Amino acid sequence: MMLRAFGYRRSNQGIVATCTRAALLAALIVLGSLFANREAAAGASVAAAAQSADAGVSACGSNSGKVLYSCIANVLDRLSSEISDVKVPAARTALHTAASRLRAAANMTQALSAISQCRAAISSAIGLARTIGRGGSQGLDAIAGVLSHAAQLIQSKG
Repeated sequence: MMLRAFGYRRSNQGIVATCTRAALLAALIVLGSLFANREAAAGASVAAAAQSADAGVSACGSNSGKVLYSCIANVLDRLSSEISDVKVPAARTALHTAASRLRAAANMTQALSAISQCRAAISSAIGLARTIGRGGSQGLDAIAGVLSHAAQLIQSKG
C-alpha cells in the first residue's frame, strides 16, 4: 500500500513539473512578443520624430548662411531629444555633435562636413541594427533622410 501511494506522489510531481515548464514557456513567449512589439513601436516613434524634423528642415529654407546652419542645428538638437528613448545612443550622440558643429561652422564646407559625419554615424547604426536583427532601422533610415535633406538645403542656400 505504501508503495502505491509513493508511486502516485511521484506521478503527481511529474505532472506538476510538466505544467510548470509549460507555464514558464508560455510566459517567455508572451514576454518575447511584447519585446518585439516594443522595438517596432520605437522604430515608428523615431520615424515620426524624423518626419517632424524634416518639416523643420524645410522651414529653415528661408534662411541662408550661418542663420541656416543654426536653424538646422536647432532641428537636429530637437530630434536628438525626441529620440532619447531609443536604444541607439550613437544616433543621439551623432545628432547632438552635428548640431554643435553646425553652430560652429563658418562656411558651407564645414557645415556639409558636420552633416556628412553625422550621416556616416547613422549609416553605421543602421548597419548594426540590421546585422543584429533589431527593429528600428526604419526610424534610423528616416533620420538619414532628414540629414540628406539638410545637406541638400545647405548646398542650395549656402
